[in-house]
Amino acid sequence: MKRWNIANIFFLGVEGQIREVALVPDAVNIITGGSGTGKSALIKAIDYCLGSGKCELPAHVRRRSVAVGVKWVLGDTEMIVGRVIPPVGQGTSTHMFVSHGRKLPLPSSVEEFDGATTVEAAKAFIERAFGIGDLADDSPLGSWERGRATVRHVTPYLFVTKEVIDSESVLLHGLEKVDKARDITASMPYFLRVTDEASVIAERRLRQLQRVLDREEVKERSQAASETALRQRAVGLLTEAHRIGLLPEVSPKAPEVELMSELRAVLRGEVEVSAYPSENELASLHARRRDVLSRIEAVKRQSRATKAAVREASGFQGAVARQHQKLELAEHLHLQEVSQACPLCEAPSERGRATAHALQETLAKIRAESAAVERVKPQLVELDGELDKRLEAMNAELRDVDGRIRSWLQQNESARELASVAQLKTHLMGRISFFLETSVDEPLQVTRDLSVLRNEIEELEARVDRDAKRAKLQHAERKISQFASEAFAQLPTVAPCVGSELEFSSRVPEVTIMEKGSGAVLRMPDVGSDQNYLAIHIALSFALQRYFESVNAPVPGVLVLDQISRPYFPTRGEDEAEIAGGEEDEDIQAIRRHIDFLFSETARRKGLQVLLIEHAFFADDDRYQAATRERWTKASGRALIPLDWPTRMDG
Repeated sequence: MKRWNIANIFFLGVEGQIREVALVPDAVNIITGGSGTGKSALIKAIDYCLGSGKCELPAHVRRRSVAVGVKWVLGDTEMIVGRVIPPVGQGTSTHMFVSHGRKLPLPSSVEEFDGATTVEAAKAFIERAFGIGDLADDSPLGSWERGRATVRHVTPYLFVTKEVIDSESVLLHGLEKVDKARDITASMPYFLRVTDEASVIAERRLRQLQRVLDREEVKERSQAASETALRQRAVGLLTEAHRIGLLPEVSPKAPEVELMSELRAVLRGEVEVSAYPSENELASLHARRRDVLSRIEAVKRQSRATKAAVREASGFQGAVARQHQKLELAEHLHLQEVSQACPLCEAPSERGRATAHALQETLAKIRAESAAVERVKPQLVELDGELDKRLEAMNAELRDVDGRIRSWLQQNESARELASVAQLKTHLMGRISFFLETSVDEPLQVTRDLSVLRNEIEELEARVDRDAKRAKLQHAERKISQFASEAFAQLPTVAPCVGSELEFSSRVPEVTIMEKGSGAVLRMPDVGSDQNYLAIHIALSFALQRYFESVNAPVPGVLVLDQISRPYFPTRGEDEAEIAGGEEDEDIQAIRRHIDFLFSETARRKGLQVLLIEHAFFADDDRYQAATRERWTKASGRALIPLDWPTRMDG
């Protein structure tokens, strides 16, 4: 299988100069040199041409270059991606160029670039070339949803930068930035081929809707269990107004907006004299209360009986299951084939057949009882739920009756204190007016129809198979952990990592170390050595690339390592460190083990290209010398951007 590699990284100068760094696909490529020669700028150049939102090229490069480009190759197919370099002080440039074809020549000026376009359009073009994305192309240009994979999400798997290579806290490039880490983690299942973009976005939408439904259901249950004080006061006032003839009877279940409207209508009407509250109404309310209490008690008895039946059915089902397990052995004895003769003396005997027949009847009976329980138990559970709903409704009815009785008693007491029914009406209207004035700022509850929300959740749940995703993700993590542990065993480490295995998790993401011997589970900060951190990052990076190759993931086969000698040569001077044999300490030997791993692992993988940016140069290693594409030292005067290039007028 072929994978995208890099053939060239090139810079264009102010007066037509071109600086080309040529790389060999499917091989190890090494760039060595001293500090300040521009080695690490190669990573920033590749990142910038992958649509980075900010140009992070160093000032020396930006003052002497007007454009940068990367030529990608996939077999005979080529793609040149170029981008204008902004002057120092300007964050980025919106001008990009993308061309696709065969035998594409490198441009020598900005005018010779083909495929001028915007950054968003260029990223979309690169994504199609890499194979990223499976959503419809009719989405608006530049639109993006969290969880949707983009070309910006492949960089954690391409670059092992100085911020990562010996870090105890940063596992992959970009995870050190909070605003990027969440998107990298969300898109990781897509690149692991666990899911596609559509299901990732659907799952995220499902989580959002479920949170909304949970909130709305809590509000709905709260409103059903206990009416608001506003509603209770409004219903009480309307009930009193009905008794003294100010308005027709209003349903207490009416929306709060309607209740408030009826109270305002009372204030607009004329006071008419009528009779005092009727004693018959109080008697009717008490009779209704007794009826509700009787029905509640009857339903409670049914509910208790139903719950007891459910418990007994569950217990009986467990007993039947245990008996069936004990008798399962008999099913393997081929009871229907039991002979009529004794197995020892071969004398005629019907005892074996009788015993086999009895066992078969027992098994059949147990199966029938188990099936009966399975038929009846769901009906009992459903009945129990219906009884609970009926109790809830009758309790609400009881609260309503109690409220009417209290209102009647309060009204009757007020009537005795007032001289006439007219005074009673006037007093009630004053109370209504005061209530409306004081409750004008109180929110009115509006019941939301949740059926549409529930229907959308059901549709999304049908599309999102979380159990399948979880199983696939665990499988991918196991494979990557296996690959990483195999690589880790080949790299130099110190205690407690010697002989340990790595466990990768994509959900955080993180790597844990299973210590050999003790079996202790260690986190990254526990290993306590830059050499161990380096080995963990190298092992994980190659394991991910190996996994991407096995599942044909849309990730280029490029791995850029920024100075694997960093933990061993933290301060080695500004110029290149040349190593040419002789007596070597443990650090030099450890670096050689890393170099051996790079060459052997790259040779085993198909389509994997490694770009090693290094401070050290192993002059006695023929492989290292042959793989070195550029060597920038003070003695040679060479660097990424020559010092004699003219500077920009706007730089």
